[in-house]
Amino acid sequence: MTTTKDRTADTARVWKRAAYGGLVVAGVILVFGQTSVTTAVIAGVVAFAAGGYLGGRMSGAVQEAQERAELATQTPAEAAPSAPAPMEQAPVEQAPVASAAAEPEPVAAQAEAAEEMNLVQPSKALPGEAELAARKGTWRYEGNSATT
Repeated sequence: MTTTKDRTADTARVWKRAAYGGLVVAGVILVFGQTSVTTAVIAGVVAFAAGGYLGGRMSGAVQEAQERAELATQTPAEAAPSAPAPMEQAPVEQAPVASAAAEPEPVAAQAEAAEEMNLVQPSKALPGEAELAARKGTWRYEGNSATT
């Protein structure tokens, strides 16, 4: 997980880069824009504010996504370390339950696959489908014949 110190360092880094960007914008507008210094400074400040805000938002979103990914990869035992310890008789009873719990997973996966297969079924033949089937040739791709 990301600590508060890391987040503070990331925020400072984002605003520092935004300040550099604001200086670049102000310098480019001052040199090439044929405008006053005031206009260049205002454009630099706007670039600084926009860059800092947007960079902070993106940095925060990336950190949240990384934290979610870390939580998703953790096992349930790591996610809840404060769970009460099982009693002495519990391991004897849990062995059959664990094997029974492992069996429904393939069944559930098969049921989900069957549901997905049933989701898309044409209600009737499409116009021209029979024509297309009649025009199909007998040629089939048989792999790379140059290597034989």
